Amino acid sequence: MLLRTQIMLEESQHRFLTEVARLKGISLSEVIRQLIEEKQREISLAQAEGAVDMSKGAVAGDGGNVHHDEVLYK
Repeated sequence: MLLRTQIMLEESQHRFLTEVARLKGISLSEVIRQLIEEKQREISLAQAEGAVDMSKGAVAGDGGNVHHDEVLYK
């Protein structure tokens, strides 16, 4: 479902988006939607990569051999 919204753009931003729309043969709205989708993919990928980086080294070795009570309650 598409929702109607109104945004204010700088003149240069409007010119840029209008030119992209003209070159691609699509509406200004479609250009904006595509740019938003592209940014969402970039952010999702960055978040996924960050999660993988955070998990590296979180548990060294075989986590199944740890005596958790000894580690937690020393």
